[in-house]
Amino acid sequence: MSRHVFLIRHGESAWNAIARLQGQADAPLSELGREQAQALTTTLSALGPMPVVSSDLSRALDTGALAGHQDAELDPRWRERGLGVWEGRLEVDVPAAELSAFRHGDHVPEGGETWATFQGRVGAALDELSDRGGSWLVFTHGGCVRAAIAHATGADHRTIAGPANTSLTLIEVGARRRLLAFNWTAPTGGRAAVPRASEPGGAEMPLPGSDPENAAGDGRAATADGEQAGDPAHGA
Repeated sequence: MSRHVFLIRHGESAWNAIARLQGQADAPLSELGREQAQALTTTLSALGPMPVVSSDLSRALDTGALAGHQDAELDPRWRERGLGVWEGRLEVDVPAAELSAFRHGDHVPEGGETWATFQGRVGAALDELSDRGGSWLVFTHGGCVRAAIAHATGADHRTIAGPANTSLTLIEVGARRRLLAFNWTAPTGGRAAVPRASEPGGAEMPLPGSDPENAAGDGRAATADGEQAGDPAHGA
């Protein structure tokens, strides 16, 4: 019997909204993030009952609670990647060359986690859920989604985009491991939308067809005809 792990990235945080780097700093959800989390209720109710695990950082834990899952089991291994001295700094205050090397290579901020260490702890948490059996719902962070995919599939983490806020990613675990869905977001107003990806560490990455005037605003991705869907993705 197939077993699945549903990974939910938290809603927009107050620091996502202003492009402040978070890592393991405990930034709260923004008002938009709270609305996004509440909007998950209908989608997640369709999945049926299953045990729930959450990062112990409030932006993930509160996303779960607002989505109707107040009694999640806490596991700090599902925390975001530690960014060391960068935590709490605005992206614009970090040297551009260092930020680029972090996002596109293997640069590690002073006091931060290496990718290998980070993926190792997330992978161990994913393996434990697989060993415990059944399907699971996990409220976590963008970096953890990428790390779980890389661990399960063997993909290079640098080839995996950061998922949008409150997006759903589905991994089949057990004897056969594979990625079944990535960065899925519910249609807004019954219309399909292009999910907005995010850069590792936090910057929004506009997709073709998105509204350039909105790129620094609420981060909503555009549908094929230019309508807006709500999926900001500053930070992790």
